Amino acid sequence: MPTSLLQKLASPFREFGLGAGGLYLLDRALRALSPSVGLQVYHFMVQPIGGKPLLPVNLSKNLSAQAIEPGHPAVAEMPAREEIKAQRFAQGAQCLGAYRKGELIGYLWYARERYREDEVRCDYVLAEPSDSVFDFDLYVLPKHRLGLGFVGLWHVANEVLGSAGVRYTFSRVTVFNVASRRAHAKLGWKRVASGLFLQAWRLEFMLASVRPFIGITLGPNQRVTLKLRPDVLAKQVSAAAG
Repeated sequence: MPTSLLQKLASPFREFGLGAGGLYLLDRALRALSPSVGLQVYHFMVQPIGGKPLLPVNLSKNLSAQAIEPGHPAVAEMPAREEIKAQRFAQGAQCLGAYRKGELIGYLWYARERYREDEVRCDYVLAEPSDSVFDFDLYVLPKHRLGLGFVGLWHVANEVLGSAGVRYTFSRVTVFNVASRRAHAKLGWKRVASGLFLQAWRLEFMLASVRPFIGITLGPNQRVTLKLRPDVLAKQVSAAAG
């Protein structure tokens, strides 16, 4: 086997690890057979909200938050498809924009109680809806990615959500997004569950680490539900206290 091919095959294992690297290669092979076949592999995470500000006053003084509602100019600039954005607003999701000196640096979406996933046929239900949200599609504009963009966005979100009584935010990240996982880990992110979704035309098969563990749907009108709990953060605090 040529050395270049061996290096190409080994690259996902170096980047993602043994298990995730194998899943990545399997996904690539499936999508080469048909664009209607592939894998989505997620970690479901929880992150504490509130506490100390993420940035000191001298770095955060020019930051501000603004709700991005339907019809806002920023909505048209978002890379998601128009029907996806409309579906998000229709389910009651909210979009929070972070601004620096009046210029948009990034945004994130979040939902209360439950989030209707738009990549797979799954709804994420929050076990403690009174003090938690599900955030998704965090996006930092390219020109701000080398500066305070990511931390600035989370600083603003932390203040806005915390003042609204939110103590936890849940999210999902693909296991192949190593950069996102590393960035969030610095903010106290912890995994609460994992899920693998095999998509093959109308069929979607789910394996998850939380109930119902296995799910099968045969069309867009069928969905599975996963309930997410923040227990892992409480366990972390107990372990530290012990």
